[in-house]
Amino acid sequence: MGNGATELIHRFAQTFVRNKVLIPFPTFCEYEIASERTGANTVFVPLINLSLDPDTIIEKAKNSDAIFLCNPNNPTGLMCNTKLIEKIVESVDSSTKILVDESYIELSDYSPGMQTMINRTKEFENLIVLRSMTKSFGLAGLRIGYIICHPKLIKRLSSNQISWNVNGFAQAAGIASLKDLNHLKQSRILIQKERSFMQEMIKKRTNTFIPHMSDVNYFLIYLENKSSIELRDLILAQKGVLVRDCSTFMGMGVKYVRVAVKTHHENLSLLDALESVDN
Repeated sequence: MGNGATELIHRFAQTFVRNKVLIPFPTFCEYEIASERTGANTVFVPLINLSLDPDTIIEKAKNSDAIFLCNPNNPTGLMCNTKLIEKIVESVDSSTKILVDESYIELSDYSPGMQTMINRTKEFENLIVLRSMTKSFGLAGLRIGYIICHPKLIKRLSSNQISWNVNGFAQAAGIASLKDLNHLKQSRILIQKERSFMQEMIKKRTNTFIPHMSDVNYFLIYLENKSSIELRDLILAQKGVLVRDCSTFMGMGVKYVRVAVKTHHENLSLLDALESVDN
């Protein structure tokens, strides 16, 4: 267990990353930050059409201490077929540790049991699966996440664990949240419905915003004639709506923002804000 998924990302890097680490991009920036703190050389591999390129990853991963994989990926919102991840795990040297970040998988369109790599952790001693309870169970601010992997790896990770890393409130909330998982199914149904609605309305009601496909509770919007920074500041000032400027994600430039799928009322507010600044 960890003080959110972020602590566990840094603990993974502290434990296993020394000389070289491989990170596909664009993806969550914390992998790079954690690796830089160890002094390792970070090798970045670009996504192809926003999807993993397993062959290039396998080729570039030679002599790597670790690989970070985000599934579903942030910020693209796309799931990677587990067969592609399995190909990477099976093909790289067994000394290369692979962290698969599944922080958003419970909110994806797919059954988590069908897409997770957790059931392969007994087979592969170099595979580590990361989960966050913040997103799926509404525990933002309480900070609780967990790792599942082979006991040998757990022992090594535990050696770098700080004392009292998960607070009592988070522990109690985490236990209570696992007693009823029905809300996850309902959440996925709501997310799919509202995401489809948002994307269709963006296409119908605007001319310069192009929504991308997604498998989770957020998606990218391509901006034809505005920068992501300009759009973020404009609709925040005019409408009080904040979107995620993606220029801080490696390789994204200033042509994308990421938006969340929220309640219907909040989604309408976003649509109104986008429409108001279109053209």
